[in-house]
Amino acid sequence: MKINLKKFIVRIEKVNGMGKSESFWPEFIAGLVLIFLLSFGPQLIQFVKATVNDTEGVSFSATVGPSLTLTVDAGSKAFSTISAGTPKFATSTLTIATNNAGGFFTQINRASSTNTLFSGANVIPDIPNGNNWTAPAATSTAGPSAAWTKGTTVSLGFRVASGATYTTCGAATAWWGTLDNDSASTLYSGISTSSAPATIANCNFYNAGDVTQTVVYKIDVSGSQAATNYSSSPITFTATSQ
Repeated sequence: MKINLKKFIVRIEKVNGMGKSESFWPEFIAGLVLIFLLSFGPQLIQFVKATVNDTEGVSFSATVGPSLTLTVDAGSKAFSTISAGTPKFATSTLTIATNNAGGFFTQINRASSTNTLFSGANVIPDIPNGNNWTAPAATSTAGPSAAWTKGTTVSLGFRVASGATYTTCGAATAWWGTLDNDSASTLYSGISTSSAPATIANCNFYNAGDVTQTVVYKIDVSGSQAATNYSSSPITFTATSQ
């Protein structure tokens, strides 16, 4: 009896691929991603766009502080020697600078309640129209001022220039007349003796630079006025923002 024994060879090879169970999870995750994109894709795209193109703005604010200065061209004025019937003049130029949007108003007053010019018991009257200038109310058209009559008006008077001869901001022609040529249309008043300042001009608008106002003084005396040197108590100008 003859027996052939055949040789069996068994080869074992390493398999790198995954089986069914091992390939399940990647496919599952890929499916979830696809569902998410289909469901939320537009919103996600918009979110990405907004994030990429987002902007921020900055706004500014600033405050400019108020300022006002007032200067007078000279601290004293001299009429020199006065002869009866021959009026003499002097002026004060006020320079005001303010950044106030509503402009400013100017006032006048003096501390003493006596006549402006005096020498002991001798005084020079503050007329025409009395010696106490007070600004009219807002509804008034005329001020407590009057025309100067040569030879009759013997006094110290003042006015704010309102015509073309001097540069003045805010002078009311109803208060001071329409002309600066010393005619019947040129009005004067006595300097206020009140302790409270009285408005003489209202420059009620914004000016980018310096503003000037001219105050004109006029004096005449009678033939019987005592011959001596006269001086005055201080006269104060005040500029106030409005």
